[in-house]
Amino acid sequence: MKILTRHIMGEYLKIYFLSLISLEAIYLVIDSVEKIKNFLAHHAPWSMMGEFFAWRSIEVGFRVIPMSALLATILALGIASKNHEITAIRAAGISLGKATFPIILFGGLLSAIELLLNLWLVPHAYQTTDVIMEERISQGAGWSNQVRMNVWFRHGSREIFRIAKIEDGGRLLDHVTIYHKNRTASLRWTIEAKSLRYENGGWIFYEGVRTFFHRNGTLTTAPFATFPFPLDRRPTDFFIRKNHLSHLTYSELSRTIDLLKANGLPHTTFTVLRDGVLAFPAASFLMVLFAIPFGIREGRQVGIARGFGVALLLSLSYWTLYSMGLALGRGGVIPPLLAAWFANIVVFIMGLSLLSSVNRV
Repeated sequence: MKILTRHIMGEYLKIYFLSLISLEAIYLVIDSVEKIKNFLAHHAPWSMMGEFFAWRSIEVGFRVIPMSALLATILALGIASKNHEITAIRAAGISLGKATFPIILFGGLLSAIELLLNLWLVPHAYQTTDVIMEERISQGAGWSNQVRMNVWFRHGSREIFRIAKIEDGGRLLDHVTIYHKNRTASLRWTIEAKSLRYENGGWIFYEGVRTFFHRNGTLTTAPFATFPFPLDRRPTDFFIRKNHLSHLTYSELSRTIDLLKANGLPHTTFTVLRDGVLAFPAASFLMVLFAIPFGIREGRQVGIARGFGVALLLSLSYWTLYSMGLALGRGGVIPPLLAAWFANIVVFIMGLSLLSSVNRV
């Protein structure tokens, strides 16, 4: 069995890495045509172009890993079937499940690697390429120089903030007013300040006045030059760089969800995306599981072109199911966790069914 495992995995890994490199190269060539035009139009230096495509290759590699596993499985088993190796394995009394178990195990390893990448490296790659293209190339200035005007938000259950202007990447809040209500929704006190700054890990009001409203209808004021305030926000919460939601890290999505929950705001979309960060890496394992029956059954007819076509069709089918699940989750039709894992559940059930039918033949 060890000899058979080494033989199967040796052939499989050759095809897998060839598929991975080929698919990534094809994707990067197609993607680079439009990107290079944009770089040249803005007279970007070659070093910046190299940095962009280095990070871009990480994104592309993450995307093509599942399809590479799918294509390699179909081609490797197809070649083995053409060479009558599958027949020999069966004649030796070895079940196809045992023979293909190393490939399934490799698919699980790929999913584990993808999970680690999706938790840390891939979102950073997405965000870095966004910054290079949209900030350093297209706009030529940092997002910290942008300004957001007239922002309102609720802090806890009793305080409402009004911010006239947000600058310096969220570190400077200009002309801030806080309205604090008591349990009966009556105004208890307000703070009006020229600015609220984030310094040394905390927020400090500058040049303001705090007004207290008493039950007898009177009020008192207390001017201040500086006044520390326990605000549970960070600059990034006030000034969000133009990231796509799908480019946020798991921790960023979790923190955003916690803030939305604390303020009683809808958070379904972010919850679906956060669960998707853990769900999507399972695609590599599922693609291998799903591809084994195709490689064995259609082995004699599978060539490189046909195998690529089948892999593309199955990949698009999975992506359609995955996108549909996310859409249903965002719309509140199904729970967020089920939405993120919807495609995985469907493919897993179908893969097990097809694999068991092949083993019975």
